[in-house]
Amino acid sequence: MEKENLLITLIVLLGLLSIVSLFLVAGNQVDEQALSDKVTAQVIGQIDIPTASEIAAEIPPVVIPEIVVPEAKEVNNERIDDLWKDLYEEEIDELEAEAYDVAELELEDHDYKLLTKWLEEQIEGFDELRNVDIDDYEINVIELGLEEDEDKVAEVVFELKVKYSLDEGQTTQYKKNVLATATVSFDEGVYNDEDVEFVFA
Repeated sequence: MEKENLLITLIVLLGLLSIVSLFLVAGNQVDEQALSDKVTAQVIGQIDIPTASEIAAEIPPVVIPEIVVPEAKEVNNERIDDLWKDLYEEEIDELEAEAYDVAELELEDHDYKLLTKWLEEQIEGFDELRNVDIDDYEINVIELGLEEDEDKVAEVVFELKVKYSLDEGQTTQYKKNVLATATVSFDEGVYNDEDVEFVFA
């Protein structure tokens, strides 16, 4: 009987001890969030965080490489001209012939009226144009005008040998070499609608 009483007493004591320990543990509960915040603050306090200027100082400067433009190769104009002449030989010949005829007619118009006027401005005491010879000429195609609505333009350069007299009663004839450059334009490629401009030198 005593053994039973002792056993019951022990069980009751154990029960009471368990209840007391539960209260003690409940009273000592740890606030995990507060503990986490405290540890985080301590760790951050020990880290040396650089400022924006310190970070910028660590970034290496950006170096833009120098752009080197390769030199353009020289274009062989003679080859291009030869190819052009081969492709459009008939059109070129036709334009050159028409431009020459128109330029020559304009040059000779009214006994070389334009040339005479230019000589009067250039030569003091100029009296009369006695003779004009076309010593040589050159034709340069500027616009071939391959499309219907495109103008055809050519430049005719005449090398002239000019003889003239002065108005002081002298019978001596004077000679002068003159370059006459005619720019001949055919409006929309029509050969009977032309415009000619002369420049003398």
